[in-house]
Amino acid sequence: MATETAAHKGVLANAFKGNIWNSRIRSANVRAKEMWLGYVFGPFGVMLMYSVVNSYYNQYLTDIMGFTASRGAWIAIFMVIFPVLTKVIDATTNVLMSRLIDSTVCRQGKLRPWFLLSLPILVVSILMLFSVPVASPQLQAVWIFISYNLFYSVGYTMWNMAYQLSASLSSRNTDHRKNNSMAGQMAKNLGVGMISIFFPLIMTSVGAMMGDNYRQSYLACMALVCCVTVPLTFLQYFYTRERVTEERRSTHAALSETHTAVPEAPFAKQIKACLQSRYWILLIILILVYQVFNNLRDMSLIYYSGWVVQGNAYGQYAAIQAKFQMIAMSPMGPGIILLIPLVKKLGRRRSIWVCSIFSIVGSTVALLNAGHTLPVYAGTAVMCIGNLAFVYTYLSFLGDTIDHVEWKTGIRCDGATGALVGFVTAASAGIGQGLFNLGLMLTGYATPEKIGESAEGIALYADQPAAATAWINFSYQGSLLLVGVLAFILFRFFFDIEDKMDTITHDLQERHRAECEAKGIEYIPSYELERREQEELRRKAEEVRIRELKEYCARTGKDFDTLNNKVLARRAKKQAKKDAKKAKQQAGKR
Repeated sequence: MATETAAHKGVLANAFKGNIWNSRIRSANVRAKEMWLGYVFGPFGVMLMYSVVNSYYNQYLTDIMGFTASRGAWIAIFMVIFPVLTKVIDATTNVLMSRLIDSTVCRQGKLRPWFLLSLPILVVSILMLFSVPVASPQLQAVWIFISYNLFYSVGYTMWNMAYQLSASLSSRNTDHRKNNSMAGQMAKNLGVGMISIFFPLIMTSVGAMMGDNYRQSYLACMALVCCVTVPLTFLQYFYTRERVTEERRSTHAALSETHTAVPEAPFAKQIKACLQSRYWILLIILILVYQVFNNLRDMSLIYYSGWVVQGNAYGQYAAIQAKFQMIAMSPMGPGIILLIPLVKKLGRRRSIWVCSIFSIVGSTVALLNAGHTLPVYAGTAVMCIGNLAFVYTYLSFLGDTIDHVEWKTGIRCDGATGALVGFVTAASAGIGQGLFNLGLMLTGYATPEKIGESAEGIALYADQPAAATAWINFSYQGSLLLVGVLAFILFRFFFDIEDKMDTITHDLQERHRAECEAKGIEYIPSYELERREQEELRRKAEEVRIRELKEYCARTGKDFDTLNNKVLARRAKKQAKKDAKKAKQQAGKR
């Protein structure tokens, strides 16, 4: 739902003003349509794009472009340094983006417009990434550096910072925020899963159609990814809503004649406030560690499929990767179904540390049995199940920690948190890629060398050094083993904010109520907004129903009272069933 901005001051004050840009979400509560369209299917487009770059760009450079240590020491250094160096630029763009978000007074909110504004940059940059020109290695390196920064430091930063905060600003209701955050993680993991299973097969098919010209087939596949991303990002834009932004703007507007940006604390002051919350500090550290190791794992998947799962089987890596992901990760489907009641029963915190035990055991089994298909598949499956609770719920604590900072200091830190989380997410990709490449270069990984074909026509490749395959094995399995250990320790012994959220939420609402009363204005909490809006929607819907029914009776000569009473009787019967079901559930809880 849009908020009016009569004063033309602030970032994007005059943008997206037409009603055509309004959110299609009208309810003051988060409903299933918003969760699925706005937080699962909508973000899937950019998540898909991000997963492709994270998972395949390094292989494109080492195996297709030949950027390995065998071509020179400077290339080896470049492959290690450029992803990390990019994050120096990314740090600047994250701070800038946080300031832009806090200064945004667009009628459509301070986050949603950036979903659309990031889209053309993402499309152009991903096509540049996979169309490195045939030129000198030095010119190619410059092209890679520019396009990589355009994708991560500009386009993805714009989208990701808005996305990371969207669940936090969707509602003050912690359950609604949790559901939206879990839905967002579902989209992310759906993107990774789809890429890891289907993309190598698509690549192989497109490559065969293009006469094994893999440079051109990569570019063609990126064009397909863009065709998926564009409409889904529009879906994300139209089916999300910033209720917290609306609440704060409406309260602030009651003191003036115009709706402008709610005054935000300076960035440095927000950071200082954040550092007073141990939960905020722990969560940022956790996000950084997890994202680095998760990117290390994603980066190594292709290499792991070709050199570790069945030993040296690089000629079949696409088929192995698809089979490995389908078999090893197939329990994740039923696991997600079981996760929801588990989280309801145990809570997010307890679910994470209990499930992390399975993650630790599964990763250990797979790590110690490289080349042995059955234990690798089984161990990875157990690890994936154990990792579900953490992956789908850890970001839901972001809104809780922001509320904790506001509760403790009186300062809202959306901009600073978005900047830090955006920076950590983007930086982790560079750090993970740089760390993985450092291991490849130090262990002597070489561009795969074809040495023949098997009787079945499968390409055969020369072995990689044992140290290189050991590093690839650790990068894939050892990374999440370490994450499992960290999650167990942190959530078992230190991170108990979930138990305090009822008190924090109540105190914040009472504080806002007192502030409004002191200023002589009405404070309307989210649940009251919901009640009023639903009453108004029901009233309008009833007026339309009665008018249309009267018009129908006038045309057909039927009795209005008879037909209307039938509708009211059906409605009363349906409501009675709902009331009986609700009473039964409440009796069961007692």
